[in-house]
Amino acid sequence: MPERTTRRDPHRQRGAAALIVTLMLFFAMVVTAVFVNRNLLVEQHSAANHDRATQAFEAAEAGLEWALAQLNNPQRLGADCMLSVATDASAFRTRYLRTDTNSGRFTPTERSNGGVMRPLHASCIRTSGGWACSCPNDAAPSLPIGSGSDAAPSFSIEFVAAVRPGTVRIVSSGCSRAADLCVADDSHRNAAFARVETTVALVPALRTPPAAALTVRGSVASPAAFSVQNVDPESGLAIHAGGAIAAAAVRLTTPAGAGPSDALLPNDATLAASTPALFFAKHFGLGKTDWSAQPGVTRLDCGTDCAPALLRAIDAAGSPPLIWVDGDLALDGPVAVGTLDRPVALIVSGALRLGGAVQLHGVVHAGAVSWTTPDPAALLRGALLSEAGYSGDGTPALVYDRAVLATLQRASGSFVRVGGSWRDF
Repeated sequence: MPERTTRRDPHRQRGAAALIVTLMLFFAMVVTAVFVNRNLLVEQHSAANHDRATQAFEAAEAGLEWALAQLNNPQRLGADCMLSVATDASAFRTRYLRTDTNSGRFTPTERSNGGVMRPLHASCIRTSGGWACSCPNDAAPSLPIGSGSDAAPSFSIEFVAAVRPGTVRIVSSGCSRAADLCVADDSHRNAAFARVETTVALVPALRTPPAAALTVRGSVASPAAFSVQNVDPESGLAIHAGGAIAAAAVRLTTPAGAGPSDALLPNDATLAASTPALFFAKHFGLGKTDWSAQPGVTRLDCGTDCAPALLRAIDAAGSPPLIWVDGDLALDGPVAVGTLDRPVALIVSGALRLGGAVQLHGVVHAGAVSWTTPDPAALLRGALLSEAGYSGDGTPALVYDRAVLATLQRASGSFVRVGGSWRDF
């Protein structure tokens, strides 16, 4: 019987090899697709995290700038951080910082949270129209802002006391998604958080208070029986003049143990030789241009009668007002400018004419000063400075008040960043 041999079909062998190669290629393609897709997912996730982190950081930076601008805003604000005409409204600085006028230290306002005193926060959320903010007072908590905007970036602000007097730290927390308060916690896992802070220092409205109730570069000439009082033993001067003091009827009140002659310093050659610019800078620490350009200064053009505008600007201020008047200014009583709690720094580039029962609290500086129309209610409590002289038949009481001047020196002015104090850790 012939031997049977088995023969393999070469076509079938070639088909099996092709199938195996095809399956291997397909498997390689699948592995490659999975790997590429995984990389894409990682990149997408990384890009989303970077985007959220950038939003949080930029929100925190915006918070620092916003807080600094609000500190330099003297106007009264409501709970929504917008301008308010309510009599019980206060300025942002007054609401969030307490000032010790003796030491110059700033203490952040605190509120009770579950029996624990915590710094008061202000917070803002990004909207289509800008930032919508909440500026609660010391009796109300910070609440979520807006509804349906949880995905919007937000920031919250708090202040921290600094070691150096006249300074305070601003701490800004930024979030990529809105929260009750923008803080780092586990309740918003898909939100990024950033924290930045910087120290700001107060540039005082009055750098060096004058030593006398009335200080003039020129002469004092008045026949009126006006009064000048300075019972402060550290200064003691009633009138300090670069020229003569011709005021025979003036009534002087001096510190205990001091005589009338001790309260008058006429013909001061150094004072007379100083220029108006140096005279101003000696007391205010800045040149006139820089002082008037501060963000907290209200500037008025008195080409026409600006007394009503002056009173409106002072009434709108929730912190000690800083007023710069371009030109001359005339005020006729009865009128009150400033208070003991909110004294005014009033700078008049031209001549200041006061008439009758004008009552001023603060420091007043002018190119020249005259006070006319005798009235027993006329009063200036603080200090009066004139680049030229003082004249008139008015009968004001010029009272040197150290507490008023200390408020302007330590609780009034503009905040600026301290170089090298910014950090994000």
